[in-house]
Amino acid sequence: MTRDLMNTAETKAIVRRAYRAIDRSTAAVAHKLYRPEDLAQLPRSAIDRALGVANHLRFAEVRPGDVVLDIGCGGGIDTILAARRTGPDGRVIALDFLPEMLERTAAAAAEAGLGNVEPLESDMEDIRLPDDSVDLIISNGVVNLSPRKARVMAECARVLRPGGGLCVSDLTVEQDGLPPEVATQPAAWAGCVAGALREEEFVRALERAGFRDVEVLERQALGIDDCDLYPLFTDEVIRLMRELIPPERQGEVAISAIFRAVLPSA
Repeated sequence: MTRDLMNTAETKAIVRRAYRAIDRSTAAVAHKLYRPEDLAQLPRSAIDRALGVANHLRFAEVRPGDVVLDIGCGGGIDTILAARRTGPDGRVIALDFLPEMLERTAAAAAEAGLGNVEPLESDMEDIRLPDDSVDLIISNGVVNLSPRKARVMAECARVLRPGGGLCVSDLTVEQDGLPPEVATQPAAWAGCVAGALREEEFVRALERAGFRDVEVLERQALGIDDCDLYPLFTDEVIRLMRELIPPERQGEVAISAIFRAVLPSA
């Protein structure tokens, strides 16, 4: 099978189908990534929909009163944790292109007693916000879902106020890190590994969008067993990985990296 996964419409359809098909709890992902004190601040509904790849909020400088944009809010974990930090004088804009995800985040925020979460249905390649309107951008394993990553980063720079910050986690891979039989599977794209950039490419794309002081704060290996925690990876993709990836590389098919950067002040 061959697919043109750079086709935006097709890629969105792949992601939409994969995320809508999730029918089981992913709490194991939450317990793997987040500290007990983080999980204690969250409703069970958010924990059961965890699909991130790291806990970048440990490094995000969320201040009281900030306007935070969470790109790809998913089940709402990072949105809720950030909203607690901004306090009632700040707000978190929870962006997703899937209405179901926005509904889950809104319900989880209400369950957590938060009134400063604003759902926004929007594509990350064309963010429906004014220029210079947010203080901080966060995202967890989402940028790699876009075939137009440079466009996503340019949009981040547009909506961020001068002097604002960005702190995101995403997967990176080495060149030719996945066998073609795996990389061309729609489930591998939905799981963020087929569309992943090399670390230096991710950094370069941020810099080209205008970000400065780009740091890679943490790197964690993602192995096949880790991929198996995510229902986005089908049984077929997991089987192909185990068959085609050499045993010595099965513990590190990708790297979960946390990036932090700032937009220069005007």
